[in-house]
Amino acid sequence: MKKSIIYFFSGTGNTKIIAKEISNELNLLNIETELYDIRLPLTEIPDPNNYDFIGFGYPIHAFNTPQFFLNFIKKLPDTDHIPTFIFKTSGEPFRFNNASSWSLKTILKKKGYMPLMDEHLLMPYNIMFRYPKEIAKYMYSHNLKMAKVIAKKIFSQESYLPHYNFLTVMFMYIARIQWLGAKINGPLIHVKKEICTTCGLCIKECPSKNISIVKGYPKFDHTCTMCMHCASVCPVDAVRPGILNGWRINGGYEFKKYHLDESVYETPFDDKTKGYFKLFRSYYKKSNKVIEEWLVD
Repeated sequence: MKKSIIYFFSGTGNTKIIAKEISNELNLLNIETELYDIRLPLTEIPDPNNYDFIGFGYPIHAFNTPQFFLNFIKKLPDTDHIPTFIFKTSGEPFRFNNASSWSLKTILKKKGYMPLMDEHLLMPYNIMFRYPKEIAKYMYSHNLKMAKVIAKKIFSQESYLPHYNFLTVMFMYIARIQWLGAKINGPLIHVKKEICTTCGLCIKECPSKNISIVKGYPKFDHTCTMCMHCASVCPVDAVRPGILNGWRINGGYEFKKYHLDESVYETPFDDKTKGYFKLFRSYYKKSNKVIEEWLVD
């Protein structure tokens, strides 16, 4: 039996959901798959050379691969052209997101990895504004199908790498100001003490270990990845994420609950879609065509 490993970084859990679904589908294709959740402190890192396929998953931060994720990739050992796949998640279908994996693929190639696939999957925002649960349900259901497609492509070693032009790559580099912004904004994050219960959930789940307890309350430092996990998981909405406070979203999306709840009607992105979500129609038209091609009975 062939083996696969998926190294992934997930802030609020969207990328983790996708990683698990791809893993499940690969297992169904008799590719034994392990998951490695990238969080500090790093536990024993599985050697990628022990696998037939290697996957990398991350959430797009400001049109970039998170610096936290790239730093991890640089620590991995070289390989001898092992087939590699990439999947990334974001809350919008803008073409600038395609170039987010430019540096990642450059690093991987130099280390001997062989990228065959680079898929961009949409999940609801964990910052700015909350998506309606009807749309969240559709996006989740769509990604369950895309996980099957990705697994089949990996199994057949189908190659798909998106193209992007010079201007797109330049925009990606300019947007890296977010890396500095994360370090500056980190210490500005704080909790509203009058409602904080000091449950410790934000500390326990922080991927970069940016939070500690000082004088009985969470204190935030400069190693923040700006993943918004702390604001998302706080059970009493006590976290105030610095300059991003006006965009905070408290509480995750209950995808499985929406998926099983027949009273929540999926809202597709079609010719009737209006407003901001009208921008999503082209993405779903294209990806639904891919699903039809790969999931034919």
